Amino acid sequence: MNSVIAQQKVVVDGLKKRSSYPHKVLKVKLEETHISWIFLTELYVYKVKKELKFGDVLDFSTLQLRRKFCQKEVVLNKILCDDMYKGVVKIVSKDDNEYQYNNNKSKNNLRIVNLEYKPKAFEYAVKMKQIPQQYRMDNLLKRHKISLRTIKRLSETLVKFHALTPTNTKIKNYGQPKFIKSKVKENFGTLSNLAKKIDPKFEKKLISFIRNNKKLFYHRISEDKVRDIHGDLYLKNIFVVQNKFYLYDRIEFNDSLRYADVVEDVAHLSMDLDHNKRINLRRYFVSQYIEKSNDVNLEELIYFWMCYKACVRAKVSLFHAKNEPAADKRESYVEESNNLLVLADCYLEFL
Repeated sequence: MNSVIAQQKVVVDGLKKRSSYPHKVLKVKLEETHISWIFLTELYVYKVKKELKFGDVLDFSTLQLRRKFCQKEVVLNKILCDDMYKGVVKIVSKDDNEYQYNNNKSKNNLRIVNLEYKPKAFEYAVKMKQIPQQYRMDNLLKRHKISLRTIKRLSETLVKFHALTPTNTKIKNYGQPKFIKSKVKENFGTLSNLAKKIDPKFEKKLISFIRNNKKLFYHRISEDKVRDIHGDLYLKNIFVVQNKFYLYDRIEFNDSLRYADVVEDVAHLSMDLDHNKRINLRRYFVSQYIEKSNDVNLEELIYFWMCYKACVRAKVSLFHAKNEPAADKRESYVEESNNLLVLADCYLEFL
C-alpha cells in the first residue's frame, strides 16, 4: 500500500468518528462510489475524492488536483443547486501537527475546518447540505410521488438552464460528428473489456446513424445547441423538495463530458424514466421540453442518444459489479446492465 492510499484510508477511518465534525453528529453513514467516499452526518454531507487516475478521463492523483476538483465541483453545481453546495473544507489533525498516517491512533485525531484555516490539509472534501433520500427523484417515483405537473416544472427548469449555460467555439467542437463517433467507440471499447460478450450491433448502428446524419449534427452546432450541460442527468441526481429542484452532481473531472448537445441531458433522463417503467412520464417530459424550448429537431436525435446513454449506464453497472465484493450486489449490478442493454436494443428500431 503506497503512502497516499494509506493516508486516505486513515482519513476515511477518521471521518467515521462523530468527533471529527464541527457540528453535532448523532450518526455517520458512509457510502462509496468508484471515485468518492461520501459521509452522511444527517445535517451535512462530505464527499472525499479517491486518489485515482483513469487515463485522460479523470485525474485525482494528487492532493492539489483533488482540491482543484472539489472547488470546481462546488462552482459547477451551485448553478443548479443554489444552497445545497456549501463549499470546500480541509481535513486536518486536531492538534495541527504534522499528520502521521501510519500512526494507528491518528485516525481518531482528525477534524474538519474551513478552507481558510492555516494548518496543513491532509485531504479536502466537498461540503453539502444533506437532503433526505426520500426526496431523491427515483425514490419519489417508486412511491408514485412524481406527477405530470412535477415533470412539467422540471422541463421548464432544464430549458431555462440550457438557455443560459455557456457555449463558445471550443465547446461547439464537441458536437462534431467525429468527436461523437469517438465517444461511442470509447464506450464500447470499455464495455467490451467489462462484459463477456457485447453484441456489435449497438456500436455499428450508432456509428451508422452518425455517418448518415452529419448535416443534422452540424445544424445543431449552428443553432447553439452544443453547450456546457449537466452531463450526468438521471433520476438519482435530482432532488425534488416541495417546489424546488436540485439537479446535482454535474461532472467536474472532465469538461469534455459536459460539453455536449443539450439533447444529451434530455435523453439521459428520458432513458432513465423508461428504465424505471414510466414511459408515459418520459413522453410527457420530451414533449414539454420541446414545447418550452422550441427545439424542433430534438426528436430526430433523441433515440440515438437514449440508446447511447443506456449503453453507457450498462458500462457503469458492470464497472460497479467488477468492484463489488458482495455476491448479491454484484449479481444485481450485472442484471441491471443486462436490462439496460435490452432497453438500448428497443431504441435501435428508431435509428
